[in-house]
Amino acid sequence: MQTPTTMPVLERIDVIEPSLDLWGQTTGVTPEDLVPSNLTYRIHPGDELTIEIYELYMKGQWYPITRRVDAGGYIRFPKFGEVLVAGRTAEELQVAIEDRLRADVMQHPTVHVTINTGSAFTYTIYGHLATPGRFTLNDPSLRLLEALSMTGAVPLSTKWVYVVRQVYTSDDLRGHWENDGAGSEHSTTSPVDTSAPNIESLIDQLENAKSKPSPGAYSMDDAPLVDVDDLDVPSVRTPSPVDIDDLQSDVPEVSHENAFIYVPERDEWVRVEQSEVNSAIESEVKRGSEHPASPSNLVLERVIKIPYRSLTHGDNSYNIIVRPDDQIYIDGPPVGVVYISGEVLRPGVYNLPTTDPLTLSRLIAAAGGLGSLAIPDRVDLTRMVGEHREATVRMNLAAIRRRTKPDFYLKPNDHVHVGTNWLAYPLAVFRNGLRMNYGFGFLLDRNFGNDVFGAPPISVRPQ
Repeated sequence: MQTPTTMPVLERIDVIEPSLDLWGQTTGVTPEDLVPSNLTYRIHPGDELTIEIYELYMKGQWYPITRRVDAGGYIRFPKFGEVLVAGRTAEELQVAIEDRLRADVMQHPTVHVTINTGSAFTYTIYGHLATPGRFTLNDPSLRLLEALSMTGAVPLSTKWVYVVRQVYTSDDLRGHWENDGAGSEHSTTSPVDTSAPNIESLIDQLENAKSKPSPGAYSMDDAPLVDVDDLDVPSVRTPSPVDIDDLQSDVPEVSHENAFIYVPERDEWVRVEQSEVNSAIESEVKRGSEHPASPSNLVLERVIKIPYRSLTHGDNSYNIIVRPDDQIYIDGPPVGVVYISGEVLRPGVYNLPTTDPLTLSRLIAAAGGLGSLAIPDRVDLTRMVGEHREATVRMNLAAIRRRTKPDFYLKPNDHVHVGTNWLAYPLAVFRNGLRMNYGFGFLLDRNFGNDVFGAPPISVRPQ
């Protein structure tokens, strides 16, 4: 047995073709990804709540209120208007409403809060699968394989699964209830009016107050009271005049050499004249204010790359826990068609297979092989390498089959043309002349077989 020949299969025809790796830098599975998290659900805009208050209007009966949280995180509540509920747990909202009812409505309120539909804990599955969509995360220990099994049939040709997890690095992409704090830190009602108080009204309240101030308002020592009119006016020292000509300037001389300033908005160093540093800084700051940072600079994404075949064959080290807001992408084979023309037996349009990738040599085999006038070293592959741009590369099919040159994976909309030349036809005639069919150097075409042997017999069925 001979030693097998190993040859790589290329995915790109040249450096001018853009890379298919659109995920950027990916990471593997860490031990933290396998540990279930303690999920504490907090109310989110769009959630539907049912709030039951005991004996609000009728004695011995519960009064239910069903509300949906608006986009700002508020609900309309009887007795005291809008209430900010987003960012709170059900228990925290229950305590907050009881405190408001106890202060304004009843002495011993009893409140029960139920979250009917919650939309805060969700994850998304998309890509090459039958039923993509957004799903609710109810189980904090839900693993990736279980989540994939609930979506339907995943293609058997899937090699990789990508899990995208986002970490917001700026509060600009969060809700105002998250920026203000969570839980008990939230304000129960709408934002408080911060306008200046009426001084005359405060003085009237102090003069008409029936209760004395708290003892903490007085000083601990018994110092005598002092009338402000008896205080001496403090003296102010007037500085002596200074001649400006006697002062020495501490400003260094300006050099006219080149300087560099770093512009964070552009993420680069800019060369400027030393004398124009201040004006350059002002112009870059103004440009940064006109063109703020894009959302991609405010979100940190972590992409976890998981081998699907290892996951489905029992390797639990890849069966990670699904977190809220995870985006799970199911990778699959390319979908589309390829075109083949020229000197092949069955030229036309062929669909890319859904199982394994298609190579150039396999496509020619599927098209019936090369024709009698084909030249193996004149096979041209045309591929789109950008918007309204295509590139053509010539390949030697004979060298690919001899395993002296690598084969190529085909992509959607690839066009393969098998060419010929002026010498192909004389060579084909010479080869056919040497064929030993019906005598030496004689080739009988089937179109003229009836002239030599007569018409074929016709089977006649008896009446």
